Amino acid sequence: METTPNLQVYDLGHLGLVASILDQIGLVQTVDRFVGPRPGEKVSTGMALKAAILNALGFVTSPLYLFGHFFQGKPTELLLGPGITPELLNDDRMGRMLDSLYAAGVTELFVEVAKSARRAFPFPVRALHVDSTSFHVHGVYGSGEEGQTDTGDEPLVIRLTHGYSRDHRPDLKQWVMNLICADTGGIPLLFAPGDGNQSDQEALVPLLARYRQSLELGEVVVLDGASYSQENLGALRGFSWVMRVPATLKEAKVLLREELPQEAWRPLLPGYRGLEVESEYGGVRQRWLLVESQERARMEEASLQQRIARAEGEARKVLGRLTARTFACEADARRALSEASGRLPLHRLVYLGVQEERQWERVGRPRKGERPLAVVYRLRARLEVDQEKLERARRGLGRFILATNVLDREGLPPWEVLRRYKDQARTVERGFRFLKDPLFFTESTFLKRPERVMALGMVM
Repeated sequence: METTPNLQVYDLGHLGLVASILDQIGLVQTVDRFVGPRPGEKVSTGMALKAAILNALGFVTSPLYLFGHFFQGKPTELLLGPGITPELLNDDRMGRMLDSLYAAGVTELFVEVAKSARRAFPFPVRALHVDSTSFHVHGVYGSGEEGQTDTGDEPLVIRLTHGYSRDHRPDLKQWVMNLICADTGGIPLLFAPGDGNQSDQEALVPLLARYRQSLELGEVVVLDGASYSQENLGALRGFSWVMRVPATLKEAKVLLREELPQEAWRPLLPGYRGLEVESEYGGVRQRWLLVESQERARMEEASLQQRIARAEGEARKVLGRLTARTFACEADARRALSEASGRLPLHRLVYLGVQEERQWERVGRPRKGERPLAVVYRLRARLEVDQEKLERARRGLGRFILATNVLDREGLPPWEVLRRYKDQARTVERGFRFLKDPLFFTESTFLKRPERVMALGMVM
């Protein structure tokens, strides 16, 4: 009589596919080689990291002591290896895993894992996209989290502090995630945590320069306007780059508002047109591409109409104050009207004349032959939209400027400059949107030590 074998049923779900990919890129071996062995450990750091990735965002949003519950009812040995049970994946082991990742250097380790993945699954990289975002933390972080100075090879502790909050939570302290992603699928190639009050202008370009050899950079680097400065352009010598030019620059303001002939514009991508000018801003020869977006122009036209309505309210207050004043002569009244009209952003004050008023010594009908104490004048004027000012404002709608130091127009045509910049939204920024989606609730961090926050960022 045949006996029925003792069968056990486990819920594998998608975890088998994820585990297989992690095995193919050599995640466990790369991490363990980089971190080093720990005598007597049953679950290596690399294997603990693999378990955290299998748990995915549950590792990010749940307390560490609940981590092992995720693997209850799942084929843990099949996914992670013989002898590994959910009980071994306790909060102590996962906490030590975070500590080991920090001690090894989260950025250096991330780069090694990314290089291993590229060897296992080769993919072309035509551009690298660089950006940052912030994640807020809950709890009290005192003076012990004040950061360190880079004095050697020891890993630095980030500073959890107040800064510019992309999450609109200025009341909470935060840390910053810096990412460099490939244009192919937005695959991250470098992760680096930063202080909560990090300035992108001061942080992103030095990060590129520091890890240039590790990343084997030979591609075009795409950055946002925060990194466009004279100092950074000098530091980027040897790089090929595409950046947005800040609209606050004097040269940019002139170009954005300039009246240009229609024949000067050339089609770029659907809905976009542009024209190129040469620039040597910061002592670096570069091409500036003035871009005009139809969709953006429509949106900014709606905003302009709102600005007109708001400006009209302020302009009426100015007109009210002027008409309430008295002037010694008509010339003074005209001068005051002209100065006030010139300060209005979108309106003008139209002169309608003055009204003479005589001031007497006493109230009532003046006596025959009595001379007034003074003769003053009141303005009569009306408010209207200044069409010239409005036309100048409309001239810049939908416009922005991109810059590149690739001078070969055949190698990097204008439409390609725009496309590479637009790819920023579907690469690094898409990753940030995913991590910050309320559905996944990773926009905040619940850990006590900044060292573990840094390691958690690498897992994310």
